[in-house]
Amino acid sequence: MGQIFRSEHSVFVPVADAAAMAEQVMRYGPASDAEAFKLLRESFPSRPLSARLAALAFLMRRQSAGAHSPR
Repeated sequence: MGQIFRSEHSVFVPVADAAAMAEQVMRYGPASDAEAFKLLRESFPSRPLSARLAALAFLMRRQSAGAHSPR
């Protein structure tokens, strides 16, 4: 246990969760959700679509929470 899964074709190395993926994409300051998703595809090509969508959803929730929070 605790070892990296090895197969004949690839090595599975766990990658950061959706929040960490979102943080990495936000460094580029995407102007729209579409641009953020494009950056997620380019930055994490080996991650499944569901992981990239989870990161995009995290970004959208964070964005909407910031827009509605009282100052």
